[in-house]
Amino acid sequence: MLTDLEHKRRAIELAKEDVAGGHGVPSSDAVHPLVRDSWQRCGPRFRFGGPDAAPVDAADSVRDRWHVSPLRRAVPELVTQLEAIALSGDLIACISDADGRVLWQTTPGWLRPGAERIGLQPGGVWHEQTSGTNGIGLALTADQPVTVFATEHLLNPVHDWVCYAAPVHDPDGTQIGAIDLSTTWTHANPLAIVTVTSIARLVEHELALHQSGAGAPATTLMLRVLGSPAATLGRQPLRLTQRQFEILTILAASGQATLGELHAQLYGDRPVSVATLKSEMSRLRRLLQGALASRPYRLTLPVRVDAVRLLERLAAGDVDGAAGLYAGQLLATSEAPAIIDYRHHVDVALRTALLMRGAVSAALRYGAVHPYDVEVLERARSRAAVDDPLVPALTARLSLASSG
Repeated sequence: MLTDLEHKRRAIELAKEDVAGGHGVPSSDAVHPLVRDSWQRCGPRFRFGGPDAAPVDAADSVRDRWHVSPLRRAVPELVTQLEAIALSGDLIACISDADGRVLWQTTPGWLRPGAERIGLQPGGVWHEQTSGTNGIGLALTADQPVTVFATEHLLNPVHDWVCYAAPVHDPDGTQIGAIDLSTTWTHANPLAIVTVTSIARLVEHELALHQSGAGAPATTLMLRVLGSPAATLGRQPLRLTQRQFEILTILAASGQATLGELHAQLYGDRPVSVATLKSEMSRLRRLLQGALASRPYRLTLPVRVDAVRLLERLAAGDVDGAAGLYAGQLLATSEAPAIIDYRHHVDVALRTALLMRGAVSAALRYGAVHPYDVEVLERARSRAAVDDPLVPALTARLSLASSG
């Protein structure tokens, strides 16, 4: 029986065969619209095959470019953070310049031979013009975070990879590079796109601080959307409506959204006018003191969201830390389509991690929100040490769950 990933890969292959056969770009849900657009741009040139690898620049040139890169100079801790993510998640972590040229990379040993074969190494140039549809190139071209899965890549040798990438901008909005996480397609991890998007956004905030030379922390928007919602701007509490929490959560998680995308994510098929959403955005902009740009909509100040941080902790392998943030379901009463999907994603991601390796304390935290999930509680008890002081509380919680 085929796995979900195998089904996804096969659906993409069928869609690509339609394009290669001259039947036009498919509307299949299996292929993301951004990828379809990239196929249109690159397909004729690469004939859905292309060279055996991305071109690779000389090592001396790459070292010189990395030495003067604003990403290295302004955010020196970025390398340490990416190394930790790569180590804990079996991922290759890359930093490219605005031309898609990899300037820095860390690679787990088991992935290194395959990465070198396709040119995924320092000096590898992954611009769409040189290497077809790929994560780094598409993130830079579309100017937003992207996932390129398996056969969505145009180069045949890259069909066994999945890439998650997000562009990075200078404070004036100029692209200065991209951050990419890659691994083999069978190790695809949907949390990686959230992680790479969050890192890119944090880097942009650090760049803004570095360029200002002020050294003082920028005003940060803090959002709590797990459990009872709350928000602060700097040290000032914000009184937000549920709709405003929904909008901010979507923008914080995705980075940006057009008016049409945001309308669909909030209202789905409900007959709500675009003018209503525009008015909502104007009110929200005033609350944020102007820190909400448009075309596309995006936040222009540092933002920290507990749900995003939870997924980051899971991506880093810190299940206990993730569970510690789980005070309740994400905006539990929201009926916005994007929030429903995000809520489900957070719940399933945390539950899956708890089943795999959650401690007793983490299971109890989760059980406070989902008191009748017997499987999570039983799995934690089976792993618990005999002298764990939380075992009695877990046993009581399990007894209640079993009788419910």
